[in-house]
Amino acid sequence: MIGFRYLSADHLNGFDNYKYKAVDTSPLAKYVMQPWWNAVVQLFPLWVAPNLITFVGWLLLVFNFALFAYYDFDFHTTNNDLGIVRTPIPSWVWLYCGVGQFVAHTLDGVDGKQARRTKSSSPLGELFDHGLDSWSCILLPLTLFSAIGTGTKYGGSTEEMLVPCLAVVATFHLTHWEKYITGVLYLPWSYDISQLGCSLAYLVTGWYGVELWQFYVFPDVSCARVLKWILMGSYFVSLPASIWNVVDHYMSLRSPEKQQSDRKNLSFWEAMAPGLPLLLLCVFYYVWSVISPHNVLVAQPRVFMFSLGIVFSNIACRLIISQMTGLKCDLFNIMFIPVVITMAAGVLYPPYEIDILYACCALLVTMHLHFGISVVQELCEHFNIYCFSIKKQQTS
Repeated sequence: MIGFRYLSADHLNGFDNYKYKAVDTSPLAKYVMQPWWNAVVQLFPLWVAPNLITFVGWLLLVFNFALFAYYDFDFHTTNNDLGIVRTPIPSWVWLYCGVGQFVAHTLDGVDGKQARRTKSSSPLGELFDHGLDSWSCILLPLTLFSAIGTGTKYGGSTEEMLVPCLAVVATFHLTHWEKYITGVLYLPWSYDISQLGCSLAYLVTGWYGVELWQFYVFPDVSCARVLKWILMGSYFVSLPASIWNVVDHYMSLRSPEKQQSDRKNLSFWEAMAPGLPLLLLCVFYYVWSVISPHNVLVAQPRVFMFSLGIVFSNIACRLIISQMTGLKCDLFNIMFIPVVITMAAGVLYPPYEIDILYACCALLVTMHLHFGISVVQELCEHFNIYCFSIKKQQTS
């Protein structure tokens, strides 16, 4: 039995009436990835649950993140600008993570096909898949940053890492914000490109070494900084297409077929509502990085930005639930409370700021895991299914 419940009766009723709609116009996905995924899915036995495939793929990304956290916790290993002698990241780590990244991307593309193949598609599968993807939004850049490194000569400052992280999470949020308005998931072209790009970056780094990225493209502009700009540009590339899709959506609502359409007709302020939690997230973490007595973004960049990713994942998951159930999205996330308390406590008690940051990160992970596990259990109970098994639950 489930004690605390996150889903109301209205949520569950919305899940009952939910229909998945997605559009993927990426040539890379259509002509390369889709044929690859169609071939790979045939290798899986019919008894393998799609959610298990999703979870294994996500665990590969977590392990990649953990490996680099072990070998390069502060992102200084690939730069010697500080005059500190460091043990280089072993070549096998780069090569392993390159393969792991590609396999994880493949499993993320196969899980939905396995669901249709086994006739086990459900709203839980989509929420589980996209919920884990939202957490991966911070795992991917924090792993890639070890190739870029930090330092004054090639990698730039630690503070510069915050902007690409916000760009990646904003791109993911924009995609689901768009679906919240239109009811259709328009998959961005940057998704497959970025996944394969990360795999390639790890593989060539493992083969040629991090020195591959340590040169200047232009005077005072290093290759590493160009990679950061590419990450930041992913958001702006997706923005025009998203605006067009939203405009096209509202134009279609004025057509004579509006009465037969199942598209949402939100007011302007209702449509803009998902932007508020994202804006608050950016503001809180930017202010935190500025007022911190110990400059936690520089002192503990991995922990600081990982905590940002946890809060974002919770925001994204709640938005996904709202869009799937047809209910209004949350304007404020409960995880902002420990973040603001931690900011204040760090300023009031500077000697303990780093310890408080770690405690806050642990609390955020616990809160998000409780939310995710509880929601999965509630949906499994509602749909009479298991998360990691195709077999139906026994009803009494």
